[in-house]
Parts: sequence; C-alpha cells; structure tokens
Amino acid sequence: MTATIGARHRAAAPARTGTHRALNALRTVAAVLVVVYHLRSLLFVDAAEAGDDALTRVLYALTGLGPAAVLVFFVLSGYWVGGSVLAAFRQDRFRWAGYATARLSRLWIVLVPAVALTAVLDHLGLSLLGHTSIYLGDPAYHHIVPAEDLAGRLDPLTALGNIGFVQTIAVPTYGTNASLWSLAYEAAFYAIFPLALYAWKGGGGVRARILNAVLLLVVCAVVGTAVLMYLPVWLMGAGVALFRRPIAERLVMLRPLALTLARAAASVALAAAMWAAQASYSSRNVLLLAGATTVLLVLLVEDLHWTGLPGRVLDALSGYAESSYSLYAVHLPIAAMIAALLTPQVTHRWAPSPAHWLALAALSAVLVGAGWLFAWVTERHTPHLRALLDGAIRSAARRTGA
Repeated sequence: MTATIGARHRAAAPARTGTHRALNALRTVAAVLVVVYHLRSLLFVDAAEAGDDALTRVLYALTGLGPAAVLVFFVLSGYWVGGSVLAAFRQDRFRWAGYATARLSRLWIVLVPAVALTAVLDHLGLSLLGHTSIYLGDPAYHHIVPAEDLAGRLDPLTALGNIGFVQTIAVPTYGTNASLWSLAYEAAFYAIFPLALYAWKGGGGVRARILNAVLLLVVCAVVGTAVLMYLPVWLMGAGVALFRRPIAERLVMLRPLALTLARAAASVALAAAMWAAQASYSSRNVLLLAGATTVLLVLLVEDLHWTGLPGRVLDALSGYAESSYSLYAVHLPIAAMIAALLTPQVTHRWAPSPAHWLALAALSAVLVGAGWLFAWVTERHTPHLRALLDGAIRSAARRTGA
C-alpha cells in the first residue's frame, strides 16, 4: 500500500504544505467520532444500564471516543496553524492583519451561520418539543447538552460571546451547541502563539517585545487556567511543524516496510490512548493521548502514498475533511432535535440492539451529509471571504494613509 519511491527523488520535497491525505483523513475520522459519541449518548441508555456482555461494552467504548477525538483536533491544529505562523516568522513575513483575516474568515464563515442555525433549531425545539427531556434540561444529558435553563442560553449576548470566542470564559456555550467550547480554546491558542514568538524573539526593539509580553499575559489571564491546560497539547503539533523538514528528511531515509510498521504501531498506540482517555479523562491520559497523536503525526509528516482501494478510501476521507469543521459546528443541535423526536423522555432511550446500532449508523450518516451540505454553503467560500476582508483592510489603510 505504501509506494516505493527512490530516496533521492523523495527527499527532494520533504514536507509538502498542500493537501495531505493522511492528516485530512485523520481529521475526518476525529469529527465523525465526535458525532457518533453525541448521538449515542443522546439516544442510548447509559453504559451502566446497557448490560455486561462483551460486545456491548466494546461498542459503547468505540462510540465513546468523541471527547478524546477533540484532543486529536488540537494537535492537528497546532501543526497546521502553528506551522503557518512559524513559517511566516522564519521568512519575516508575519503580519497580524493577514493572520487575523485568515483565521477569522476560516472560523466565522462557519461559526456565524452555525450559531444562527442553533438559534432556529433550539427555538423550534422549545416551542414544539418543550415537553421532552432534552429541552427541559434533564440532568441525564448534562454531559452532552446543557441541563440549565436552555432559553437563557439563547440570548443575543451569548450569541455574540460565542461569535467572539469567549464561550466558557465569559458566557456559556450557545443553546444546545455545547461543542462550541473548543473554538474558544482554539482562538486563544491562535492569539497566544504569535504573541509569545514576538515577545521572545520579535522585531521592533525592546519596547515592542515588552508590549507583546504584556498582551500575552493579559490574554492568558483572561482565558484562564482551564484553557491554558490544553495549550501544551496544541503546542505538540506546533513542535512537529517546527522540525517538519528534518523529520521528513529522516523519514524518506527509512525503508518503506519499516516506515509502514512504525505507522501501524503508532496508530495502534493512538487507538489505545483514545480508549484509555474515554475510560478515564485524567490529566495523565490526556497527555498520553496527545503524545500518541504527536508520534503518529511525526510519522505522517510524509504523506501516505496508497493506491488502489485503500487509496480511494483515503481520498474519500481526505476529501470530506473540508467539511469536518462544519460537521463539528452544526451536528449537536440537529442531534438534540433528532433525539427529542425519537426518544422524547429520558426513560425512552434505546437499549442496545442490532436494530438500534444500525439506526445509530444511519443517523450518523445523515449528520455527516448535513455537515457536507452546510460546508458547501459556507466553508467552501472561505477564500472569497478572506479576500473580502483583506480588501477591506487595504482600503482602510489607504484611507488613513497607513
């Protein structure tokens, strides 16, 4: 499955920054795991009530990997976004305006419509399905959707706070869309990393470095320890990006069989770490999972060269990665409404059975399709939005004579 290419030819381009099928596929799998976890948690009885047979325990564990998958996202984000910042700093072309438009266009083109969709679905749910356990805020769902007053989470200030990336910091997550918590963490990391680089080794003299250090401390104080605890996970990905070229040069020197076996072993280790994290979401297991993801990331700096059926599967998973952010941002309010329709009361939740597992798979596929459709309307237009923002900044600069 791994193509055999001459070492001299392969070393000529040690680290591509374009489409990376393997890492994109990993991003898709992580997003789908989050969706399956939320759906299963909303529709099925808790694991303690599901029975003790081995197959049921395994299926509950496999469909419970969603929280662990978010950590995989953080490492990949550090690699891609942190890598882009490092590359810009190396070439002395990092500019806050361009960086801000790149990040905000990427985030807002999905987030703003996702918040609007959440508002529509949640208000419909409260109006038409307000008698159901989910929209009544039953504590049984507290680890998926909020158990507090849902209507109180749908006010304009909370919407603006989520769009401004201060959810869980200054405002709660919006409505039933508790998944939006991670976007506040991502936005904080996006700000912290360049500020730290400027404070450490930036240009502009001592005063500029002091100013960036002060801004860095202010951002850290505002976001708090709950966010900063995940910063090392994100930085692991950025660390791989920092040494991407020498890593790639070492990888191309390995025998194809040795590299394939190393990647297989790292994949097994990542699966085991995710399994451990879903069993006990402790600090130790979080770091173990981040480390396992980083090891696999190191081994995948050079993309997979699969062909045939494995290559087509990899292509399909990689292609969907362009919709993975949309899927993540919109699936939970849709899933909440589906669960309210199918299992109106918490006592109606499904016991595990072959028919119910098939229904879970089918509904997960529906949400994956909804994520693709949402991305087609929003996410695929990211370059256009970024161009508009860049143009607005240039026009403002010309008007002010900057």
